[in-house]
Amino acid sequence: MLSTSRIKHLKSLHQKKFRRKENRFILEGHRLIDQALSANAEIEEVWMTKKSLESPNGKDLFQQIENKKIPWSIIPDKIIRQVSDSLNDQGIIALAPIPVYKKYKHPPQQSLYLDGISDPGNMGTLLRTAAWFGIQSVFRSPECVDPFNSKVVRSAMGAHFYFSHFEAISDKQILNDFTKVGMKVLGSDMEGSSIHTLSLSDIKGWILVLGSEAHGISESARSLITTTVTIPGAKGMESLNVSVAGGILLHALTSLEVVTN
Repeated sequence: MLSTSRIKHLKSLHQKKFRRKENRFILEGHRLIDQALSANAEIEEVWMTKKSLESPNGKDLFQQIENKKIPWSIIPDKIIRQVSDSLNDQGIIALAPIPVYKKYKHPPQQSLYLDGISDPGNMGTLLRTAAWFGIQSVFRSPECVDPFNSKVVRSAMGAHFYFSHFEAISDKQILNDFTKVGMKVLGSDMEGSSIHTLSLSDIKGWILVLGSEAHGISESARSLITTTVTIPGAKGMESLNVSVAGGILLHALTSLEVVTN
């Protein structure tokens, strides 16, 4: 049984200031915890309801938890609901330390820069999409939503555990470095050139900049972009959601070849 103080502690991790202080965050749901275990992420402890344990997904997950010798316990549904930040909890939560990522030193060959992304769902979806396409270096402006926000974590579905570089860094600090070594700084913009006509045959790599939902790419980041790209579409619609646009652009970019020497 979780003590009142322990429940209070776990609930506090839904707030950014306590996540930073403790350097820990909450994982919720079978699939998310399964993804974390598959990525060999460190899990400190797991709590689940009896119903969750006896479900088909719960039985498989419990076997992994047992195999990895992760401390676990059965708790009542009402306690899970107290701790969970989800309206539809799955009866299982886990505590994990925030992963340790490599510090940025040199421009990676393929990267993503998130500029002022404030919506947790969009942030999480972009992280999940980046991981899907094998992007291991994701950078973000300090104005972005906290990437360990509970809604971001649920939307990212374990993507946090697949990145090598993942840090908040100013656009000037990082984007200038890419241009200095002959890499393209690509910005998503409705007035840009079609992504389908882009060639990467004469460059060493790229970083894709995606701007905020409301204001697009900031003036500061825009001044450092070498090429703007857009996704051609039928007339009538104003634009695409940033997470949808990011997925299409990442698919196109990762399909192109870049110079490796």
